[in-house]
Order: sequence, then C-alpha cells, then structure tokens
Amino acid sequence: MRLEGKVVIFAGAGGGMGTAAPLLFAKEGANVVVAARRAGPLEEIVAKIKAAGGEASYAIGDLTTEEGMQHVVDYTEATYGRLDVMFNNLGDSAGRGLQLHETPMSDWDYLTDINLKAAYLCTRFAVPAFKRAGRGVIIHLSASRDIRMRGHAGYGAAKGGLIGLTQNTALAYRKDNIRVVCLCPNSMGGDIHGDATDMPSTELMRRGTAQDLAWAALFFASDEAAWLTGLVVPIDGGNELAVPTP
Repeated sequence: MRLEGKVVIFAGAGGGMGTAAPLLFAKEGANVVVAARRAGPLEEIVAKIKAAGGEASYAIGDLTTEEGMQHVVDYTEATYGRLDVMFNNLGDSAGRGLQLHETPMSDWDYLTDINLKAAYLCTRFAVPAFKRAGRGVIIHLSASRDIRMRGHAGYGAAKGGLIGLTQNTALAYRKDNIRVVCLCPNSMGGDIHGDATDMPSTELMRRGTAQDLAWAALFFASDEAAWLTGLVVPIDGGNELAVPTP
C-alpha cells in the first residue's frame, strides 16, 4: 500500500471532487480525516471507507477560520498521533454572473476566503504538525489557466494567488522536509462524486473525472514523489495546450 500508516486531512471533503480521493487514499492504507462544515456528507464518506475496510473519521469546522482549522488539526493529532498530508480541496467558483464592478465586497470576501485564505490556514496549522512529525505534504487544488480566466475575477485572482502561495511555501519549508504541490484540474465531467478507486481511462481525448485527480494526488502524497516540491501540475489531458493564447 502506497500510503500505509500515513495520516491525511481532507479539508473541504463535503462535496464535489472532495468526496472521491479520500476513498482511494484509504484503500492505499491512509488513516483519513475528512473535514468540512456539515456532518452529513462526511458521515457518508467515513461509512464508505469503513465498509471497504479502511480507517477514517471526520471533524466539523469552518475551515476559513483559525478556530475551525486549528480544531481539525488538533483532532487529527489527538486521534492518530501525527499528520502527514494536508489535502486542500477548499474552493468555490460562484460569482453569480457579476462583473467585477458589480461585485459587492461580501462576494469578493467569500471568493478569496474559500479559495485563498483557507489555503493559508491549511498551511499555517499543518506546518507545526509536520515539524513535529519530521516531514509532511500539502496538496492544494487550484484550476487550469482557462478555468481561472473564464471564472469571476475574484475566483481567478484567488486561484492564481494559490499558485504563488504553493511556490513560496515550497521554498520556505524545504529545510523542514515539507513538500508543497498545486494540482490544476480542467473542467471535470463524468461522476465526480464516484469512489475513484478504479484506474482512470488511458484515453486522452475526453473530459476529466474524479479518478484522474485522485490518482495524481495519490502519487504526490506518496513517497514516490519524495523529491518533488513547488510543482504546479495541470490535470487536463493536454487540453490547455490546445487553448490558443490571446
């Protein structure tokens, strides 16, 4: 098993792509903590993992706040004794169809909080736990260039900032054996709520699925990627290569 004994937090595991990778990581031997604001979706994920013979639990918290993120990390260390991987799946592209000059401050704050501030909090509270463990991995989810450009300006700014955060923190924490990578999925189709434990299709000319993202993340979480940090990786089957630059 590629993650045998590792402890992984999935921040923002309550919906979308965040429901898929935890099942794969648990199948590969990880002790999984899924975290979000609502208990219902988390209970379902934990039940699926345990039914498949894996180990998982959940923690409730608003992960755009210091208190919420601190609680999740504290719970994880108290329950499993350490933290090895922080998987930051937090994000939302909702812009209500408004242009920037029409956007109220509350909408801007929401987009930057969920897409960038939460990533800062993931890093801030995971790093001390990683230092206690002697190593660690942070996996952020941004978005491919064309998705960022087509989204609301607040979304694009925050997801672009997340790429900068990845590179800066990867450099800052090399000495602590902490790796930081950023995965940038393109538009995902198919069943993004699936269990993602099947291998993805080898066809490139198709839309992405939960499996594509989950298996890529599994590689970067594992020791197979032990010398890889600061990477910004498109998860798009080459689609971005076909998008002409204006």
